[in-house]
Amino acid sequence: MALPRLKALRLLNANGYNGSKGSAAITAVADLLAIPRNSPQIYQYALTKVLDILDLVYGNLRILNSSSGELDLMTDIGFPPDYRIKFKTIKIGERCAGKVVRKGGPVYWDNIQTDPACAYLCLRKQGVNSMVGVPLMAQEGVIGTLTVASTKRGWFQEHEIQFLTAMGRVLGSTIEHSRLVIALKNNVDDLTKLTLRLEESDGIKNRLLSVISHELRTPISIILGNVDLLMEGTFGDLNDKQKNSLLTVRRGGVGLLFHVENALDVSQLEAGGVSVYPGSFTIDHVKNEVMEVLGDEVKRKQLELLWEIDSNMPELITDQGKIVKVFRNIIDNAIKFTEKGSVRVKVSYLEDRKGIQGEIEDTGVGIPEAQFRVIFDPFHQMDSSHTRLYGGMGLGLRAVKKSLELLGGGIEVESIVRQGSLFRFWFPAQVERRN
Repeated sequence: MALPRLKALRLLNANGYNGSKGSAAITAVADLLAIPRNSPQIYQYALTKVLDILDLVYGNLRILNSSSGELDLMTDIGFPPDYRIKFKTIKIGERCAGKVVRKGGPVYWDNIQTDPACAYLCLRKQGVNSMVGVPLMAQEGVIGTLTVASTKRGWFQEHEIQFLTAMGRVLGSTIEHSRLVIALKNNVDDLTKLTLRLEESDGIKNRLLSVISHELRTPISIILGNVDLLMEGTFGDLNDKQKNSLLTVRRGGVGLLFHVENALDVSQLEAGGVSVYPGSFTIDHVKNEVMEVLGDEVKRKQLELLWEIDSNMPELITDQGKIVKVFRNIIDNAIKFTEKGSVRVKVSYLEDRKGIQGEIEDTGVGIPEAQFRVIFDPFHQMDSSHTRLYGGMGLGLRAVKKSLELLGGGIEVESIVRQGSLFRFWFPAQVERRN
């Protein structure tokens, strides 16, 4: 439901943008995060939200085209058809939107009917009087513009301009998320197609993984960083529904980032470019880190995740990051391939060998004996068809095996189809730093 103008003004105080108005903006952002990541839908929805909040009927949204250096019209509401034809693109410095980008801040026309600086004759015919444009700001800077107009002269006061400027930052961040998600999906789809075609060429695949993993990790990190800003209340307080929506986005981003890091780890391990950085920690630290990221999935699938840690377990001096990834990858696999039952994690201290042994056992689908060797190969999937039931890139177990070997350990598997699998691995309790 649209908020009347007077009500919208009451929501703004002398400082411009906070209180209930901040909550309204955050609600709009939560709604944007919940809809499918389709660019035209994002742009139309964003513009509609702003016009509804301010009870306006004229507005447009433009995005800066990095190739042409011009502002492309993505969507408009209320403007006449000839506007879309004449002003489909605008150069920087021209018209309202172009001046917004050049200035890096809001541009306001109080009465376009008499102001010679405004040459929008089609808007004058519509009876439009006042108009304001603000930049869409994202982490990379100005990515576009938001312009709204009213038939009333002097409609936009300082409060409305401050509010629109703030909404430009919110919407800019939201649109950047959408564009990054689409780019990530396209990149992941392209990666899947490429890796299927290049399955027989390990050297090419490793180079491909290294490049694409680097390219994916940065935008994912940007998404997670912006989500964290929202969750910290940078743009206002969140209600429970909004927090849950952002948590869903964050969990998905963290999971995707882990797969990308696996790909990067494998490419580096295969190339021999990985060092060992020992540090002091306990198995309880490993357990806590793993449960922080996998606990929700265990609850969602209604599984039991049981930990059995040797009471004589010493403090470890080895590469904590690699050990955490070993446990997480194997446990994540066990959860993924187990639809009901339990996953048991047993960690023992082998005093005679001064080493640690881990056993992760599930009650899942199991692995055919013929695949015991190849499951540790890169890109291996139990079912490599396009319609396979279980997702993943087939790199987790490869990263586990190579990491354990780097630390002086190893891994083996036992399994019975339709009964479950047991992964047994071991590594020294103490290692020295190696480059």
